[in-house]
Amino acid sequence: MIRIVIANVIDFIASMVQIYSGTVKDKGKLLLWQIVQLGMQTVSMVLLGAIPGAISNVLSCIRNYLCYKNIFTWPIKIVLIVLSGVLTVAFNNQGLLGYLPFVVCTVYVLLMDMKDPVKFKLLVTLTFVPWVFYFLIIKSYTGAFFAAMSVVTSLWTWFKMRRGAEDAA
Repeated sequence: MIRIVIANVIDFIASMVQIYSGTVKDKGKLLLWQIVQLGMQTVSMVLLGAIPGAISNVLSCIRNYLCYKNIFTWPIKIVLIVLSGVLTVAFNNQGLLGYLPFVVCTVYVLLMDMKDPVKFKLLVTLTFVPWVFYFLIIKSYTGAFFAAMSVVTSLWTWFKMRRGAEDAA
């Protein structure tokens, strides 16, 4: 029980970093703050025994660092996706649930180069939805709450962006 509490406290702090990163306008600084957040969530997931989620977060840290350095090319994307798949299969301790982080992150990596900001916002919003359920199942209640709030606020922003794009057309 104490591990669950400690993991939720860590995830709460990570969620505060996530909220703060949402206020950062500089892409490079945003990516660095997300690395901090993902690193903290990795610790939380390890404490909760969610190894596939932890693997996904570590690889997301690498992805963000490579984006920060402007060297996240298609060959590197493929390597990260394959590495993620191999590590997930090797260390999956959660049955079908353990593949959820791999699938969500693969979809995100494959589509993250979208140029249309409205479509990109929708991608970000939709990729948060499975994390809500993943966090709930692994007992990261603070992670689930803040992921759900991210879905709500991102969806609201997406509607506003979409309306703005339609008004501009």
